[in-house]
Amino acid sequence: MLSFSCKNELKSVVKHHKSHEKSRQNVPYSDAVQVDNIYFLTGQIGKNHTTGKLVEGGIEAETKQAILNIRSVLNHHKLTLNDVVKCTVILADINDFSKMNTIYRSFFKDNLPARTTFAANLVAGAKIEIEVVAARK
Repeated sequence: MLSFSCKNELKSVVKHHKSHEKSRQNVPYSDAVQVDNIYFLTGQIGKNHTTGKLVEGGIEAETKQAILNIRSVLNHHKLTLNDVVKCTVILADINDFSKMNTIYRSFFKDNLPARTTFAANLVAGAKIEIEVVAARK
């Protein structure tokens, strides 16, 4: 736990949370970093953490799995997808935007978070990675 203070002596508490997933206990990053009521989650790909493999079925299946992974981390911290205020979506192929967006819309219906989407090379041959910031209300 780390605290820091601003000019007017307001103090924030920073907590680094390891993953609740057994397969991710020894990774060199936090699953979530909490600053007061704001949670910065590590990006998630469409990997099934039970099998350790990317799900099959292309961009739609990977998008769904990435969001399910995010939901699992949020739930572990007693948060939901409705608490998400910002999403960053990284696609391996920007041409997958429409297919990704269809699946994304099935999860984010109300309280739509701000979102940035771009294309880049991704780890493990993933087609998508999504990271979010959530705020406890």
